[in-house]
Amino acid sequence: MEKRPFSLTADLSFLYLSEGHMRVFGEILSAISRRDGLICVTGGPGTGKTIICRRLLEELGDEYNAVVVTTPSKTPQAMTETLDEAFGEMEGDARIPVAIFDEAQHLDFRCLDHIKFLTNLEKKGEKLLQIVLVGQPELAEKINHKRFTQLEQRIGAKLKLVPLKKREILFYLNHRLAVAGVSEDVRFTKSAARYLYRETTGVPRLINRIANIAVEHALQESKGKIGAAAVKRAASKVSASRSDWKEAAGPQRLSPRLSVLILLLVLSVGLYNYYNPDWLSSLYGTEHAETRSNPAQPQFALKLGAFLQREQADEFRERLAKEDLKAAVAAKDLGDGWILYQVRLPGPYTQDEAINVIGHLHRIGIQEVEKLPISPNKSN
Repeated sequence: MEKRPFSLTADLSFLYLSEGHMRVFGEILSAISRRDGLICVTGGPGTGKTIICRRLLEELGDEYNAVVVTTPSKTPQAMTETLDEAFGEMEGDARIPVAIFDEAQHLDFRCLDHIKFLTNLEKKGEKLLQIVLVGQPELAEKINHKRFTQLEQRIGAKLKLVPLKKREILFYLNHRLAVAGVSEDVRFTKSAARYLYRETTGVPRLINRIANIAVEHALQESKGKIGAAAVKRAASKVSASRSDWKEAAGPQRLSPRLSVLILLLVLSVGLYNYYNPDWLSSLYGTEHAETRSNPAQPQFALKLGAFLQREQADEFRERLAKEDLKAAVAAKDLGDGWILYQVRLPGPYTQDEAINVIGHLHRIGIQEVEKLPISPNKSN
């Protein structure tokens, strides 16, 4: 066996272009050749998005300079640095730069805003940079948000990768066996292919997980055919491993008697608190009250994001204002004409206040927050 036919790694030599994949792949190439500027490709986990990205690198000819960004940028500045590293030495280069962002569903709204800015870059009436966003369905949900109306309107092609169809499963299995050099030793039956479709709904990665075990057993037992029974046995092993993880992580139930005791204890504490408002002081002593009113305790400002355009920073600040959060914008000169605009909540916040505000920010979709220590008598 030259290679494992159903390895879970993305190997271009095993690429099987189904009807759906061929259609999406052709549409991507057409959109790039039209210089649409922005293309969005979505698909569920395991449907072949990453391998399509790698195939694009091979297919795009010498007139393109294409790169795949596999680690999503966390900030607009990081995105700019990544693109600068990829295309920074293209001065005088006639090739068209193409940036393919894999796992783009992890890009936060600041980076998506920055992509909107990048799509504005033009040269001689054509988009300077071709951008392909590839990600899971959450990417489409983000872009469809009213905040990104302008970005959504600039997408030249919206494409969706779908699982294999029922009639394609057997062709897919035979293709991978042939590439691995074991098609003469083992093969799947039609009934096995039908069972795999029912078990996986045609998702290639799930097919590979089961088929990998089935082929291994068939080779060990010197069986030339893999039928539905063999596939079912392999599927049961995969399912067993999943259920083991779920059981280990599942919550433990309390006995009815213990649940009643806990409920009585909670009610008792609540009643005591109601009739004895000073209970907290008696529990923690005067030190607790002093800590709450101590003006010398640490205080913080919160840094929320940095942008290369003042308009983006102001838009972010306005969004925060709608949440009753008063933000400020600070500018930092990076040299060479680059200015970074930082958005922060000046506070000052105590440790507990900062934690509460960060929790609120997370709930409204702002994940990247950094606490900045400040002097207690200083408001940033």
